[in-house]
Amino acid sequence: MSTKLPIVSIVGRQNVGKSTLFNALIKDKKSIVDSFPGLTRDVISNNIVHNGFSFTLCDTPGLDLTSASELSETIIENAKNHLKKTDVIIFIMEYPAPAPFDYDLANIVRKMDKPTIIAANKMDSGDQLEVMANFYEMGIKEIIPVSAVRRFNINLLLDSIIKLLSSKKNTIKGIDLKIAIVGRPNSGKSTLLNAFMGYERSVVSDIPGTTRDSVDDFFTYHGKNIQIIDTAGIRKKSKINENIEYYSFTRTVESIKRSDVVIHLIDATMGLTDNDKKISDEILKAKKPIIIAMNKWDAVKKNDKTFAQFKEKLIFQFYRAEDFPIISISAIEKKRINKLIETAITLKDNANRRIDTSTLNKVMAGIKNLSRIPQLGEKIKVYYAVQLDTTPPQFKFFVNNGDFFKKDIIRYFEKELQKAFQLEGIPIIIHIEGKKKRENSKK
Repeated sequence: MSTKLPIVSIVGRQNVGKSTLFNALIKDKKSIVDSFPGLTRDVISNNIVHNGFSFTLCDTPGLDLTSASELSETIIENAKNHLKKTDVIIFIMEYPAPAPFDYDLANIVRKMDKPTIIAANKMDSGDQLEVMANFYEMGIKEIIPVSAVRRFNINLLLDSIIKLLSSKKNTIKGIDLKIAIVGRPNSGKSTLLNAFMGYERSVVSDIPGTTRDSVDDFFTYHGKNIQIIDTAGIRKKSKINENIEYYSFTRTVESIKRSDVVIHLIDATMGLTDNDKKISDEILKAKKPIIIAMNKWDAVKKNDKTFAQFKEKLIFQFYRAEDFPIISISAIEKKRINKLIETAITLKDNANRRIDTSTLNKVMAGIKNLSRIPQLGEKIKVYYAVQLDTTPPQFKFFVNNGDFFKKDIIRYFEKELQKAFQLEGIPIIIHIEGKKKRENSKK
């Protein structure tokens, strides 16, 4: 169900500059860049528009991984399967000449019979350009000297890509929904991404921390174009002691911020952990609509009361869970996957709703008349309310005294507004303006 944009993939050996070139072409720091070899494990993608042409650019793992790694075989197989679907290959090598493995990789690329461009990296001066002849012997006609770090010849490389894609002209349909999958390591995030995509898009392993980058892809659902983001597992901050872990955590937080809806994946066989609570805190900080997905439900011994008991325990351990849709799923068996997507679509639509002022104030009057807070309407007064913004919904209350509106009072209004306007699962923001503040502003 993926979108039909042409695919352009960057291939090469480890630590040759693939991720740096990828970031230079998309003009963003999306792929993690570090001197540690073998850092990229999944295929990272991003849509690009250049001179009216659209395509999906992909950063692939280094294909010279050693068999010493438990994941090497899976990573390489996943990358090769991806290359079969690629329309144009950017074969990256580096100054001053091809390395021995480049010749082996050239044989793999030639057998795929795909239009290929050699990007000779780390070349941006006259002296370095003199060694261009070293790359001609690879038998690939299109060779462009580039410097990914200094962005030398990046536009020329893009022009060459478009020339090869001219028969596949396409445009990007607007993205209707961006969903980030977030959870602790080994909760099943990559398996869920693969379930959405309908094929083995992301490397799946029992080894925690397999995904390091945030992995994006696109699919269509009932005519809607959906971007799905599989993030690295968030560990406890005390365990983030390496550059790679730090970058993965940073990318995950950035992915949460650029999403419309976040699916917080929890391993149902283990239940809620302290790390899951910390992850929820990160999502709540970003004020994003949340779906709690209890994954691996197929592995839970259950009866007709199990889900209700599980939900009750979850809310007891983390009271904010009561605000969000809780759905039991099995990513590996693809159970209730459609329900996740439909719920995410509904959450985004509801978060975008604009409530007119008269309707809002009628509801506020009804909340006051419920008399669940004895002081409301007497000591604590809300004169007027307006909606300031959407996504997240923001409201401003004009009140008698802002000091009276403590956390528990604001929390009460949040829950009542969520119920009244179908905003369950959507964090809302309430701004309070007291009488004193209004008088001071007038003066």
